[in-house]
Amino acid sequence: MPDSLVIARDTFWDFGPPFHYYDLIQVKNDAEGLVLDQVLVTPHGQACMQPATVEERVVILHKTMADLLQGRNPCAIPEKELRRELKRCKKCPVFSGVNVMMQVRCGGTDRQLRMDILDRDIYDRRTQTPSNTSWTMSLLSQLSDVLGPGSEEKPIFPVEPAERHKVPDTALVRAIGDGRCDGLFGPQAGISQIVHEAEQAPSLPPSVEIESVAPFAPIGPVLPIYPPIAKAARVEGVVNVTFDVSTQGNVENVAMDGPKMVALGVKDAVSGWKFPESAWGSSGRATIRFSLNCKVSAN
Repeated sequence: MPDSLVIARDTFWDFGPPFHYYDLIQVKNDAEGLVLDQVLVTPHGQACMQPATVEERVVILHKTMADLLQGRNPCAIPEKELRRELKRCKKCPVFSGVNVMMQVRCGGTDRQLRMDILDRDIYDRRTQTPSNTSWTMSLLSQLSDVLGPGSEEKPIFPVEPAERHKVPDTALVRAIGDGRCDGLFGPQAGISQIVHEAEQAPSLPPSVEIESVAPFAPIGPVLPIYPPIAKAARVEGVVNVTFDVSTQGNVENVAMDGPKMVALGVKDAVSGWKFPESAWGSSGRATIRFSLNCKVSAN
């Protein structure tokens, strides 16, 4: 049995963005069992709502390498079998699935084993999944049980900008960022570039600003809420508001002009404004700007 192995996994979905999630799992023997070091690299999805991220988890699995691999030595798997399994459904439409590359040390040299998991292997119990692919699925399932959920837990349609986390400064993350793992995923993945993108400074969060209120200023005006659906749809702009001030200083007869999606909460906010006695019985106008503050091009 090998003392260590590396698994590069490209999980792809037919809905997104993002459509791909990349993770690298390093497994090493330790006195307590197996050290699992996983780095999950997620490309950016909707601009400024889903920034590129790099997450790392390190856990101890109290098993031997033989137990984890269920007694199957990857060095002993014939290359002919792997090629046959990769060609088993060459013309079948595949909408989601997992491309797996395993790297192990065999006889003093590194060997790479490619095994593709099709969507039918995951979702259709009637599928006769080949032996090595089935074994790979079982291996990944064991690792996920310990490492926790992965891309399947990521939001499909975020309505709030994701919190940006610092990229871990560890040996495995640096190896990915330096391009030393690009060969495991293929050059088209650009995984090292995604790491560099995740290291960039985050954009400012979406903002709502009262640009002007005339001819009188309200007393402690409440800002409208930026509707989450408008953020997700990347709608921004200016809402022009006209209104009357009652003889008690309340706002009446609110009328608006501007993007309807961001104007949803403006009427409620402006209707709650109060004005000083000098403004009672007058009419007023206001300009309110909704800005995404997003410097990333939309997908």
